[in-house]
Amino acid sequence: MILPAPGIRVGFWKIDESPEELLQMYTEGAHNETIEAMAAARKSHFIASRLLAKEFYPQCEVYKDEFGKPHLIGNNAQISWSHSGNYAALIACENGSTGIDIEQISDRILRIEDKFCNKEDKKSILPGNHAETLLAIWTAKESMFKWYGKKEVDFRLHMTVEPFHWQESGRFYTRFHKGETQARFTMEYEIINRHLATWIVGETENTSGDLKAK
Repeated sequence: MILPAPGIRVGFWKIDESPEELLQMYTEGAHNETIEAMAAARKSHFIASRLLAKEFYPQCEVYKDEFGKPHLIGNNAQISWSHSGNYAALIACENGSTGIDIEQISDRILRIEDKFCNKEDKKSILPGNHAETLLAIWTAKESMFKWYGKKEVDFRLHMTVEPFHWQESGRFYTRFHKGETQARFTMEYEIINRHLATWIVGETENTSGDLKAK
């Protein structure tokens, strides 16, 4: 588990179990019929994400709202989850809405670069680490999209990643700017076994990167 800031926890589930083994660990019997109909990879991702939520909040169930954003029943903490390859990730925040994204590192992201990157985003792309820096931008924007929790967001127009220096792990800053919704975030990222995970640490108050007091 990672504790990036007060009131925030980040956890990962490495999926070494078979879908059948995961299903045996999952106690939501009412949904088993639906789960059984899923393809193997989707089934593993679905269950591992919810097992992580149970590890964080054993007494709480999870439901999704009309936009697909997960929420806890009976707890005011906000959660966000993601999955890719053989990993699931979850962030829990006691301070407000949050977001996390994890993706396998591969060159596939290069095909859609111009669909989500604006000119400022591209200042951080390194030729020698093109896929990694591009994935950092993508996962940061996915995290902000989950924080926003609604549809109709243009990744190029409504979100910007400020220039940063690539490392194996670190922090950088991003901005969400859609109509009256304006926010600046501290993001944290880490490479885990050829997967890149990025999550929101908190909103920042000014260009120095100071976190807002909640």
